[in-house]
Amino acid sequence: MSSVVYREVEVKSALNAVKGMPFDWSLNPWSGCAHKCTYCFARAYHARYREKNVGTDFDSNVEVRVNIADVLRKELRRRREGSLAIGTATDPYQPIEGKYRLTRRCLEALVEYPMPTSIVTKGPLVVRDIDVLKKLDERTDLTVYFSVPCVDEEIVRKTDPGTAPPRQRLRALRMLREAGIDAAVLCMPVLPGITDSEESLDAAARAASEAGARSSIIRSPSPCARPPRSRRAGPNASMSFCSSSTGTPSA
Repeated sequence: MSSVVYREVEVKSALNAVKGMPFDWSLNPWSGCAHKCTYCFARAYHARYREKNVGTDFDSNVEVRVNIADVLRKELRRRREGSLAIGTATDPYQPIEGKYRLTRRCLEALVEYPMPTSIVTKGPLVVRDIDVLKKLDERTDLTVYFSVPCVDEEIVRKTDPGTAPPRQRLRALRMLREAGIDAAVLCMPVLPGITDSEESLDAAARAASEAGARSSIIRSPSPCARPPRSRRAGPNASMSFCSSSTGTPSA
């Protein structure tokens, strides 16, 4: 696996207004992602809007937005209507977060100026921030979504080569649930001919249930295929959002 080069940059804005998605604002502490998921839609975003290639420019050259938490805090002083999604074009808990703690600092800013928040991640490092997440959860609606498209670790090593194994993600989910934090599983994307069998989907949903996930949400690879499904994963499970393929993600 190729090494990752990190470059520190400063940003002028932190919050991105979003249209056509089930949230109103997005926040991404990094540009690019060392998780190297082969199917990541953000690769195409980088190619189209940032004039970078869909390969190493995305997964081996990551920009570290060193001032994003300070900029976020300033922006939050002016009340924002709507909900926020963290990790729409990068994973907020990719390994470099252990050094820079940008996601944690952003969460601390949200505790001061709360707005409904969702987090999408494959990173078990999220458990480090249980203390801050609990504070945020006390002040607003919060859900942490763990991306677990498949629990077959042989497949995951090929499709998500830079990520933690599914069992570690689900262990982290269990720890969040035990701490009283709302957490669910996103079984998406469903990869045609790879993870779209009933056996694969049932295994992912079963693992989510055993980990205590509030729900497991399954999305077909195309809006023209079968509609998204939500499988009950506990006594309080419910349908949550399924991201639209027509919206424009924002980095």
